Amino acid sequence: MKQRVYTILTRSGLHCGIGQGLSDIDLPTAKESVTGFPFIPGSCLKGVLRDRFDDGSTNFRAAFGPDPENAGDYASALSFSDARLVCLPVRSWFGTFAYMTCPTALGICRQILGQPDTDNLPSIPSLNRIHESYQVALTSESVLTPPNHNDAAQILLEDLDLTVAGAEQDKADAWAGLLAKLFYPKAPEARPSFIKRFAVVDDDIMAFLCETGLPVAAHNAIEENGTVKAGALWYEEFVPAETFFAGAIYASTPKLPKTNEETSCTDQGLLNYFCTSPVHTQVGGSATTGRGLITISFSGMED
Repeated sequence: MKQRVYTILTRSGLHCGIGQGLSDIDLPTAKESVTGFPFIPGSCLKGVLRDRFDDGSTNFRAAFGPDPENAGDYASALSFSDARLVCLPVRSWFGTFAYMTCPTALGICRQILGQPDTDNLPSIPSLNRIHESYQVALTSESVLTPPNHNDAAQILLEDLDLTVAGAEQDKADAWAGLLAKLFYPKAPEARPSFIKRFAVVDDDIMAFLCETGLPVAAHNAIEENGTVKAGALWYEEFVPAETFFAGAIYASTPKLPKTNEETSCTDQGLLNYFCTSPVHTQVGGSATTGRGLITISFSGMED
C-alpha cells in the first residue's frame, strides 16, 4: 500500500454538518468526539474528488470504484483519512491574526507526516503555566508581539493573555518552516506570512477556542411577501477561512476486472495521476452562498 499526505487550506468558511445541535447553535460543524477539534470527514473528500475527476477513464474507475448501481463489483483503490486540524486562525492584538496550533495538533500532524517514522520531524514545544498564565511559543520572526518586547512578553489572542515562552522559539521556528512548505508547496511567496503568524498554544487554549471561538452565522427565511418567516431563525457554525487541515490518502492494488486495457493501473500510478497538482474545489454545505471553498495540496511523502 502506498500513501500520500494531503493538506487543506480553507478559502472561505466551511461547514461540514452533523445534523441538528443540542445547544444554542442549531447546526454545529463536525468536530472530533475526543479532542473537540473540527475536522473534514474523509467520505466528504472522496465524494468531492470523485465528482471532480469523473471522466469514466480506467484510472478513474480503478481509483474511485464503479458506478453506484454496480458498487458491488469491486472496491476502489483509494482510501481517504479524515482531514484533521493543524492550524486555526484567531484574532491577535498585534499582527492581525495568528495561525494557532497546539501540542496535540502537532502530535497528530507528526503521525500523519512521519508514517511510519517520526524521528526526522521537529520536537513539539513544551508549554507550562506560569502564575496561572498560559504560555505560547512564537517564531523568531513573529509579528504577534508588541514592539520592544522582552522574552516574557504578553500577547493577546482573541481575549486571552498569553506569556511568550522564549525557550521554545527554536522548536516553533522548526515547525513553522516545515508546515509553511507543506501548506504552500507551489506558493513560496506565501510562506513568510505564515511563519510570522505561527503560534503554538496550550491544548486547553486550543480546545477552548474550538468550542467557543468558531464563527457562527445567523440565517433566516423570507416569506413570499418579503417579510420574515415566523420561527425560521437558525444559527450555523463554521470553520473560518485560512484554517489548515492534514490527512493521508492510501492507494492499494487496483481491483478492476483483469483485462488487457486495465492491467497497467498500479497503486503508485494512481497516486501520481490524481494526487500531484493542487485541487481547488468545494466541500460541505451552503455551496451556493460561497461556503466550503478549499485548496487541496499534496506532498511527496509516501512509503
